[in-house]
Amino acid sequence: MKKTVHIIYPFSKIIDTNPWSIGNNIIRALKKNFKIKTYIWTSIEKISPNIGDILIGHANSNPYTIFRRSVGSTLWSKRILLQPYNEDKHQISYLYDLIPKCDYFLTLCGEYWFDRIENSKFKKWKKKAIRIDLGINPLYYPLIKKKFNSKGKRKFLYIGNDYAYNNYAKNISFLEKLANFYNSILFSTIGNKALKNINHYGWLNLTDTKNFNILRKYDFLIQTSKHDANPSTILEAMSWGLIPVISKECGYRNVPTFKYIEINSINRSINTLKKLQNLTDNELIKLQKKNLSLIKKKYNWEIFRKKILNICLRDKDEFNQIYYTKKEVDFFENAKKNSPNYYLKFNMILMIIKANISQMIKNLF
Repeated sequence: MKKTVHIIYPFSKIIDTNPWSIGNNIIRALKKNFKIKTYIWTSIEKISPNIGDILIGHANSNPYTIFRRSVGSTLWSKRILLQPYNEDKHQISYLYDLIPKCDYFLTLCGEYWFDRIENSKFKKWKKKAIRIDLGINPLYYPLIKKKFNSKGKRKFLYIGNDYAYNNYAKNISFLEKLANFYNSILFSTIGNKALKNINHYGWLNLTDTKNFNILRKYDFLIQTSKHDANPSTILEAMSWGLIPVISKECGYRNVPTFKYIEINSINRSINTLKKLQNLTDNELIKLQKKNLSLIKKKYNWEIFRKKILNICLRDKDEFNQIYYTKKEVDFFENAKKNSPNYYLKFNMILMIIKANISQMIKNLF
């Protein structure tokens, strides 16, 4: 008889792009071998598993939400935490008391962050950590950049949101400074933030073909994050044919077809942008083609699904327990309470209340 996997991750039966694509592909990875039950991460319910069931998903910072309320059952055969990782103490410290209760911590992050864990404040998490790359489906992000702008007129596009409870280390103040020092006319942004002197499109559905004419005006995607696990917008840009221009703190380290800027040096970053303006069209086309190859060979959902399935099927590893010193607990607790996603902040409480009321209404009808 098939065991049940209880999945706590956003998913959609209709939409197969971000932010639902991760949850959708977890379900695809496991549905042949397991029964599937799905939940929303803001739910305050508690799962009652059968012996041998598996828990996998994303944990909310609120201690009264579903993953945290359910993880303690002794009936689970595996407890798998799956979510982004970087070294921003304010983004991830709320996980410190949860990771010792889990069997695996699947870190959605690039090599840059994963290779630093053992020398960071989160070094004890390494024994349970397994790195996993995001994927992308090129059907939803087709190649649309067929011709680059002429030298000196090439354009940079920023795509992203930096909401308080998530993704708040995008460092767009540096982007604003960089654009205005260099040439603000060549920059535009898509997302929730308008920047001084820079063209702003607001929020756009970038899988809608009517917005492709906007995207193809640009040559480079630019990201200046200080702490970003591995933003999917970089993969989307690669698939469209834009060249990523990023900080290494976006998680993608030493990718030869990416161009890197230094967020601690405005002058060196400007010099990098100037060099990009002088690349030949042939050089840009070569970068573009190699990035498209990377999408097929490395950043695809098939690899993601195989890794998820293998972890759920394998015999559980026996890990040593994680014990924290008082100094470590004090560090985590202080960071957690000073974070925008601290569960007692008004907006975080409101998010949980609204999500559960909405779910109750759906269940009634």
